Amino acid sequence: MSVAVAGCRMQKEGDAMAECADAWYHLVQGGGTVQGLRATRATDDSTVRCAVADGASLSALPEPWARTLARELCAVPVRALSDADTLHAALRTLSDGWPAALRSYVTGLGRPLDWLEPHALQHGPAATFVAVGVLPVPGGWRWSAAAVGDCCLFQTRGDTLVTAFPLSLPESFGHHPDLVRGLDCLGAAGPSAIRTASGTAAPGDVLLLASDALAKWALAQETGRRPAWRQLAAVAVAAGEQARGSAAGGEPGPGAGACSGSGSGPGPECGTGTGPRSEPRTGGGGTGAETRAEAGGDALRAFIGLLRDTGAIEDDDVTLVAVRFLDDGRTGTRAGGGADLRDGR
Repeated sequence: MSVAVAGCRMQKEGDAMAECADAWYHLVQGGGTVQGLRATRATDDSTVRCAVADGASLSALPEPWARTLARELCAVPVRALSDADTLHAALRTLSDGWPAALRSYVTGLGRPLDWLEPHALQHGPAATFVAVGVLPVPGGWRWSAAAVGDCCLFQTRGDTLVTAFPLSLPESFGHHPDLVRGLDCLGAAGPSAIRTASGTAAPGDVLLLASDALAKWALAQETGRRPAWRQLAAVAVAAGEQARGSAAGGEPGPGAGACSGSGSGPGPECGTGTGPRSEPRTGGGGTGAETRAEAGGDALRAFIGLLRDTGAIEDDDVTLVAVRFLDDGRTGTRAGGGADLRDGR
């Protein structure tokens, strides 16, 4: 048995990819880490973490904040995704470096602030997120998830929706979701703003992680008895295959957030800092390398383009990740294919 991860993202109509405030990241414990669009497969002896973050467009520096948040959520132990207090402490640590980062940003601007920027800087960067960790257990897998705001996780079995988290109805989406901020973290709400969930998955199941616009559309399809779960999984897989094909043809990997390493934390290219210093090389993903890697999102672009043309989906940044649980005969090194859930990986 193995786990396959693939995903993609795209920007609002008319925006450059560097302006996309969505981010996604995943980490395979005991192997490498890959950000962006490449497909990754892990054996049944691996722990997998995935996160999607959606930066609030009117906040300060939403793009680097979302990328940092997604990366660091993949560095926490899986058990932290089941414990709101533990995760809140990790998020507070992450936000500690951002007051200085914002001051540095203003100093380096070399121009006066425009009329919107003072308000945004006063409140700092903000984002919603959903994160999931997957551990192997005998006969399958166990997942634990945490979320703040309206990014969503869906456990699907074919075109059957098994779990929707943290929102389950399209009308539950609003204009003021809870946010993780770079200055006051979760504010007065504290750990109560963090939602958690867990479940088990069997071979053939898929976990879909999506930012809010696509998640809302998917739930509208479900409530209208037009489930699109197979279609969404196919789009994510196609994007992963496109990117893998580009890599096989000699194209470089993603230029933003690509890193390698082992163990439970990000590799050396990622950094583990608490501010923009942990943002690798590109600072926004505008390099030719990332542009070529983002070609793996062609499947998503075609799919979302049709929805936008018909007004079926809001014009927003979109991210889609699929975590597929496969019964393909692959085995890991642990006898019985199970992990001790008490080890906290």
